[in-house]
Amino acid sequence: MKIVVLAGGPAASFETYIAQCGDRSHTYFVGVDRGAYRLMQAGFPVNLAIGDFDSLKSEEFEAVSAYADELHQSPAEKDDTDLELAMLTVAARFKKIDEILILGGIGGRFDHGIQIFYLVLQKRFAELIEKIRLIDGQNVIQFVGPGRHQIVKDPSMTYLAFASLTPVSDFLIKDAKYELDRTDFDRNFSLSSNEFIDEQPVTIAFTAGIVSIIQSKDL
Repeated sequence: MKIVVLAGGPAASFETYIAQCGDRSHTYFVGVDRGAYRLMQAGFPVNLAIGDFDSLKSEEFEAVSAYADELHQSPAEKDDTDLELAMLTVAARFKKIDEILILGGIGGRFDHGIQIFYLVLQKRFAELIEKIRLIDGQNVIQFVGPGRHQIVKDPSMTYLAFASLTPVSDFLIKDAKYELDRTDFDRNFSLSSNEFIDEQPVTIAFTAGIVSIIQSKDL
């Protein structure tokens, strides 16, 4: 199952990214707060609408309530964010998740964006680390744990970067414009402005830690 989550932040051209998901029969659509209204307006299913919906006008909320297959309204004051509630719900509901595509989660308020970026550090989401992708008009971000990983170039992006969320051991980059021999990082690092060579995949490997892989482009 592929999960598409549309959050309430900036989400220009989200329809294009959803169209790339392919067969909708194996896609579960989650609208978080205003994201549910945006999905509805664009003609996509809303299998689950979740959030406090404080960003919607009363008539917009009524429309979403009638349109969504299922709606969970949370209190405005709570311990979890609306997106965290969405992630907890889908994790509990689906035993097999192939990918979680989060749109509208980055590119707006920095505190919201960094909270979503660090989502994978929460133990309750540990099994989802390598399934999550954050996408906006300028970035595609994924997360990986220890092991050897081959990165395929997103045709819409130009640059390649790596940023750790933890200390990392034996980090290696091969087959990129700028390679790196095995290196230990005892603090978080950011290695930006790398590039693919002739579209060939780039390989990274490490033995401990969590690393984000960021493909990006200039506007």
